[in-house]
Amino acid sequence: MEQTQTIIPKKRINSIDALRGFALLGILLFHCMEHFDLAYTPTFSSPFWQSVDNIVLGTITFLFAGKSYAIFSLLFGLSFFMQMDSQADKGVDFRFRFLWRLTILLVLGYLNGLIYMGEFFFVYAVVGVFIIPLYKVPTKWLVVLLILLLLQIPDIINFVSLLSGNAPNEPTSLVKYMDDLYDEAVDVFANGSFSDVLAFNVWKGLAAKMLWVLVYARYPQLLGLFIAGMLIGRLGIHKSEEKMIKYSSKVLPYAIVGFVIFYSIILFLPHYVDGFTLNVGTTLFKAYANLNMMMMYICILTLLYYKTKTRSILDLIAPVGRMSVTNYMVQSFVGVILFYGFGANLATKLSFLQCFLLGMAIYIIQVGYSNWWMKKYYYGPVEWLWRTITWFKGVPFLRK
Repeated sequence: MEQTQTIIPKKRINSIDALRGFALLGILLFHCMEHFDLAYTPTFSSPFWQSVDNIVLGTITFLFAGKSYAIFSLLFGLSFFMQMDSQADKGVDFRFRFLWRLTILLVLGYLNGLIYMGEFFFVYAVVGVFIIPLYKVPTKWLVVLLILLLLQIPDIINFVSLLSGNAPNEPTSLVKYMDDLYDEAVDVFANGSFSDVLAFNVWKGLAAKMLWVLVYARYPQLLGLFIAGMLIGRLGIHKSEEKMIKYSSKVLPYAIVGFVIFYSIILFLPHYVDGFTLNVGTTLFKAYANLNMMMMYICILTLLYYKTKTRSILDLIAPVGRMSVTNYMVQSFVGVILFYGFGANLATKLSFLQCFLLGMAIYIIQVGYSNWWMKKYYYGPVEWLWRTITWFKGVPFLRK
């Protein structure tokens, strides 16, 4: 009887699903700018259209790069806490079940990664293992760990070493190897067949992704964001509309100030350093700026949801977030088919403006079918499969 209760669909928090839906929009648009890892920069004979294209690329990068995944990651940590807390209320220790759940996600991520090298579920599954033993760690120690992780101390040490001349102002062999893998990936994705893409992603694509996560300091940031989500859960902020409004109002001014400070450093940095040192410094301070901008998005969207009439608009994208695993994987599959050489080869045919419009069209379709789907079913198809394998039995799917 206890196990039956654990798999009954729970009431969703629409504002959180809307945040997740917004994050998926940003992820999709930025992936379209990247042509799903098939790096190609369109050029124009017209200076005007070249300028327009540069503005589109710069705007989408500024708005979403490093921010959308950050929102997604924080909500992953919150979801972990909510699942653990829900089972703990029933006297169930969910840690081993969650580890199994991560194992399933690892498999889903690897399979998705065979199609699209840049998918992130595989990384989530790997890093997610580390939050399981942290579930019962006292809050004060979690806060300390959170700060240490988000400071990214190894990267600070690396930057200071470069500034002081204790390290050569050039990429390391690891960075060079990663760059070589990405160069090879572009050639395969542009000119290879579907089987060539699969063969590359079996190992080299996976290696390139994991090296990118390492080089750009995503491991500590991801774990820190997972912990931040857990702490939000411990404070019970997600359970109360009043708390969501209160904390969003308090955090927003600090997030704005933090973003302005760190983005100003990024703008001034090229005047003082260059070469690989500039690369490392920009990456470090962008990480700080992105975290503050992520919090700005979360606070602003939460306040918009609960304090303005835009709730009905945000409710439209909530179903996209509710079936986020399905939608993310669909984005990967569709994007690769559209942009790669074995498919429509749009990477070499579309401007960044057209890529943006294509991304918006895909997202609008996802909004439409997600709203239709969630009226008929409790879960997205991949979410239902994931949940079924998690519990080794069928779970409610079709709404009565």
